[in-house]
Amino acid sequence: MSSPVISLTALLGFFIASTTWSIARNQASRRPLFGPPLCFPGEETMPKSTWLPLMGLGTARRCPMSGASQGNRRWLYEFAVAAYFAIAAWRIDDRLALIAVLLFSIPLLIIFLVDSWTRLIHTNMIGLGILLGWLFAALDGTRQLGSSVIAMAAAAALFAGIFLLAVIIYRNPKVVPFGLGDVYLAAMIGAMVRLDDIARALLYGIFLAGICIAVLLALKRVNRKQAVPYGPYLALGALIVLVL
Repeated sequence: MSSPVISLTALLGFFIASTTWSIARNQASRRPLFGPPLCFPGEETMPKSTWLPLMGLGTARRCPMSGASQGNRRWLYEFAVAAYFAIAAWRIDDRLALIAVLLFSIPLLIIFLVDSWTRLIHTNMIGLGILLGWLFAALDGTRQLGSSVIAMAAAAALFAGIFLLAVIIYRNPKVVPFGLGDVYLAAMIGAMVRLDDIARALLYGIFLAGICIAVLLALKRVNRKQAVPYGPYLALGALIVLVL
């Protein structure tokens, strides 16, 4: 893609980042997805400008009433998403493929955030991701649609087996690193990346999870009996494969 397209796509990334952050906050708080996001921590409502990028253009850096700082994680997230969108526009020449990757990133990013915060994966985002995967596969023809459906089923079957094995090993479903949400997420990723890339996408996620969990254990940020959300790593693995 040309430099202007890359720049515009990066700018779009800032807006997608701010939108997905606000939706994820609402979903994590079990509030209407497009309602006013809450200040964190607490139940105080943030202004509507919170939906704009760069912390609502600076207006959402603190809670309006309590003055509690919102931290720097959102800044980092927004710049990371903008960079991801720019890389996608730089690497992907086909416009339809680029649109698919950018749309696929929306449920993946929301799942990444919500699962990181709550260890929950909501089925509405899974459903959205699967429908998007099937839609773009169908636009590429019936063979690709079949590839999407088969990859989805294969990924779900694989992770269902891993989940059952983990339950047997840990003997306590509450500390199993895999959950049914991860099975659904693997199925969604399969629908998006199809048969050609499903193995890489899942392996990247498993590899990232192994490295990060090992580091957290070494730093004593978590212990062996503490459950760690697995979905964020699967989502990152899928995002990497999509842009490559």
